[in-house]
Amino acid sequence: MSESNEKSFGWPGVGFLLLVNLIAATFFFSPGTGDVGTWETWMREISSYGVIGGFAHTGTDYPPLAFIILAGVVKSAEAFGVTYFLILKFSLLLFLFGTAACYYWFTRNLMLTAAIELVLILSSIALGYLDIYFAPFLVSGLFLIKHGRLTLGMLLFAISCLIKWQPLIISPFVCIYLLSAANNAERARRPIMNRLRPFWAAALVVAIPLLTFFGAPALFDSFKRAMTYHRFLSGYALNLPWIETWALHLFQPEKYGSLQNGLIDAFLTRDLLVVWPNKILFLLIYAVIFFAYARQPKTFDRLIIYSMLGYLAYFSFNTGVHENHLFLVCCLAWILVFVDQDQLLRAINLSIAANANLFLFFGVFGQRLSPVIGGIDITLLFAFANIGLFVGLLLHTVKTDGIDLGFVKIEPHGALEN
Repeated sequence: MSESNEKSFGWPGVGFLLLVNLIAATFFFSPGTGDVGTWETWMREISSYGVIGGFAHTGTDYPPLAFIILAGVVKSAEAFGVTYFLILKFSLLLFLFGTAACYYWFTRNLMLTAAIELVLILSSIALGYLDIYFAPFLVSGLFLIKHGRLTLGMLLFAISCLIKWQPLIISPFVCIYLLSAANNAERARRPIMNRLRPFWAAALVVAIPLLTFFGAPALFDSFKRAMTYHRFLSGYALNLPWIETWALHLFQPEKYGSLQNGLIDAFLTRDLLVVWPNKILFLLIYAVIFFAYARQPKTFDRLIIYSMLGYLAYFSFNTGVHENHLFLVCCLAWILVFVDQDQLLRAINLSIAANANLFLFFGVFGQRLSPVIGGIDITLLFAFANIGLFVGLLLHTVKTDGIDLGFVKIEPHGALEN
């Protein structure tokens, strides 16, 4: 693969970015989804009990850095005498612009910067999800790792993981890349502690202070809730469990409820025979992807591609996944486009999939839409399409890179270049 060094400073790029910024600002007063009410409840808890007490009292499944950011929203709202909602929306807009600024800092490409900002508008400022809080740290961290600044890159990546848990899904790929980079010929001569500096720096600067500040029990309880609290087969994520949700509505309506004029709806289930086959399938596919990556040369483009594959395996097959969880893939996809412009169409497809998953349920103002056409819930078709996007990327990667798991070996038809 070849990285584009083109610097886009032309007026078309400026105009595109300004237009995207205007579109983002247009959604400032959008009420968002019902999750915005949850954020307001959390902010009232922070106001009443402080950031530590609010974190413990809410029984949240979010990491503590999200609460520190929300505490800043609370303090700002109280200082200016305005509602939490206004400062919350301002913070989402600020982090959206910040993400675009970070992307531009490393790419110097206005067109791609405007593109990544555009695809993140619906999730952030329009519908009010908090994923945008981790985006500038994730984007900057990965680009810094690309440029060999491993310690600072890992530090920012760790911050992104402690704002929302989802970046942890790609952390094994990031860690093995860092270990490989730390063991190259130049760094191998350094003491082992220096080579492991990215990891202990992240622990000392981010993880240990948060464990001390918020308390290990509250932090691990939050992580446990994120892993086990969501009993949805699919929380409106258009994936294999969503297809199974439709099938269970259709064939076991007495247990899971019937389709309402063709409309599929999410439900909670503790049935191990329904839940665990999906989880096992996800873990098996994720393990295969990870071990395939571990046996490949560790280039940055491979880091992004295999991280996308691992995360898409989570989205496509795991239970309890929600409609906004493709957000991280959008960030990765547009980083990949800068590294390899041949991936532009794939990034567009994944961005459309992520935004369609949101739009089909909540439109652009947080109100549930009816996606039933001719008695068929078209979200079902999008679920098949999303699985197809994962399979397409997987097959392309196997064809390009080959696969060598010891007991299974497929020769590549091409090679990923640095």
